[in-house]
Amino acid sequence: MVGVLAALVAPLVAGERPLAVDFGQSRIEVVVKATVDSFTGKLAQYEAAIAVDDAGQVVAARLAFHFRDVLTGKDGRDQAMHRWQETEKFPDAVFQLAALTPPAVPGDAATAVGRLTLHGVTREIRFPASVIRDGDVYAIDGDAAVDGRDFGLPIIRMLGLLKVDPVVHVRFHLQGRAGR
Repeated sequence: MVGVLAALVAPLVAGERPLAVDFGQSRIEVVVKATVDSFTGKLAQYEAAIAVDDAGQVVAARLAFHFRDVLTGKDGRDQAMHRWQETEKFPDAVFQLAALTPPAVPGDAATAVGRLTLHGVTREIRFPASVIRDGDVYAIDGDAAVDGRDFGLPIIRMLGLLKVDPVVHVRFHLQGRAGR
């Protein structure tokens, strides 16, 4: 994690500060809908490097994780998920923010645009995100709909009738304090 943060912080321009993420207050969840047995996976560990400017805007963000750290609460389901995702072949995922566009209407969510690399495929994704600031403390929330088919992942079908929705929702709350 230190390497990722150093890589992000090194090119910061004057007025940009790294956000020290409070992992105890932050969470990342993957919501999966299925005909039967929908579930929410939780990301046990991840690396988050975020920078803000003096105006309180998020100017850079990178999130990386090992797919093996997504836990669903059921060992058998986790093993099946890793076979489906080919975790041994594609162990890591990375999101790199390209832009966070302010909302057109005050009070609405901003639009985050970035590149997600998953299952060895990189695609641009867009999703609503909000940034709330209280002094040097930031809360960043979002919900990214990710279609596994866009990343070369097959639709999961069982017994001809049961199906897992190929679109999962990655919901996150990242909280941290801006450095000086």
